[in-house]
Amino acid sequence: MGFHVDSEAGRLRRVILHRPDLELKRLTPSNKDALLFDDVLWVRRARAEHDGFADVLRDRGVAVHLFGELLTETMGIAPARSLVLDRAFDEKEYGPLATDHLRAAFETLDARELAEALVGGMTKREFLAGHAEPASVRFHVMDLDDFLLDPLPNHLFTRDTSAWIYDGVSINAMRLPARQRETVHFEAIYRHHPLFADEAFHL
Repeated sequence: MGFHVDSEAGRLRRVILHRPDLELKRLTPSNKDALLFDDVLWVRRARAEHDGFADVLRDRGVAVHLFGELLTETMGIAPARSLVLDRAFDEKEYGPLATDHLRAAFETLDARELAEALVGGMTKREFLAGHAEPASVRFHVMDLDDFLLDPLPNHLFTRDTSAWIYDGVSINAMRLPARQRETVHFEAIYRHHPLFADEAFHL
């Protein structure tokens, strides 16, 4: 039997966790509400507690898959990369002059850099450190420390974005803008990552 969940209280065999990273370091008192957090976090402590929790699961025979690693490996697969970048850079958000420029710039990133930017976000300043400025009024009026790509700290809550039900997985559309890009990351993983690509399940 492949991937299958038919109990809410049965033995846990596999789980996807997300280790706290750059996206939580991006939380500030001024942006925490928009990013749906009550407060900023002590990231080093959060990481230590996460690692301890993951170790407890492993000690009990649970296969722990880290979301960041899954996304990095998935971004090395061309169709998955295209799926994510097509959804991340939309003309409605960035305007017709900037969209192709930004998408092409992110296309040049290696898989690890791309996964980090997709989840951790990227400021205008960080973008300009390695790329030319697109001919876009929207881009031009941004402050240097404004986010070109917002961080996604709520990826920490992996149970929200997808749910396994019997031999299928529901990838959930997130209502609030701070979470909407999470959905395509899980879609790319479930469609293209080698862990899932050859398995028989409903998506």
